[in-house]
Amino acid sequence: MKIIRATDYKDMSRKAANIISAQVIMKPNCVLGLATGSTPVGIYEQLIDWYNKGDLDFSEVTSVNLDEYRGLRREDPQSYWHFMHEHFFDHINIDPDRINLPDGTNLDAEEECRRYDDIIHAVGGVDLQLLGIGHDGHIGFNEPGAAFELGTHCVDLKPETIEANKRFFDGNEDLVPKQAYTMGIKTIMQARKVLLVANGKDKAPIVKQAFFGPVTPEVPASILQMHPDFTLVCDADALSLL
Repeated sequence: MKIIRATDYKDMSRKAANIISAQVIMKPNCVLGLATGSTPVGIYEQLIDWYNKGDLDFSEVTSVNLDEYRGLRREDPQSYWHFMHEHFFDHINIDPDRINLPDGTNLDAEEECRRYDDIIHAVGGVDLQLLGIGHDGHIGFNEPGAAFELGTHCVDLKPETIEANKRFFDGNEDLVPKQAYTMGIKTIMQARKVLLVANGKDKAPIVKQAFFGPVTPEVPASILQMHPDFTLVCDADALSLL
């Protein structure tokens, strides 16, 4: 495990974007595993800036996203498809045919999970997987207690996750999807490189627990201690308990 300390969110985003840009430059046809949520937004902004300056070319890159809400159309403003286009894909020259996310409109969970695993296998696996971390240690939608050996699967979201996501649905819990498709821990661990970012004092307890405590399914991110090429990029606040 490699730990990179950043001074603040902007510095964290830049340092993480440096790692991703190096991957793209070294292997222009790489497969990037991408994440949603507020934490990676600064990374995407930095990558877009370097693209606009002519420093990066995403034309041969393939993307596979971590997860998607089950039941949401791509056009829904809260879908992760919409998020990724709004914050990243619409601003770079990635080939639309190389963009991959789980299909939330396919309600046949077994079929959709098999389809997505087949895609990841067909593109040769993930070269670099970007992750955030939840306050309970979840990565993707792999909640505490999730089996480490799972590939893509359908999860029932826990009440605390639904509560946390309520703010994106006008505060109306009834509108929050109750299930999601997510890459499993097995798929994430098979990525050649894993990059996890965290910022803020509120993430300090789980950073300490996940990466300096025991490896346990009760803290899904803790398994990353076992990954052969894992980099943790945090601001000073997120590392404040170490």
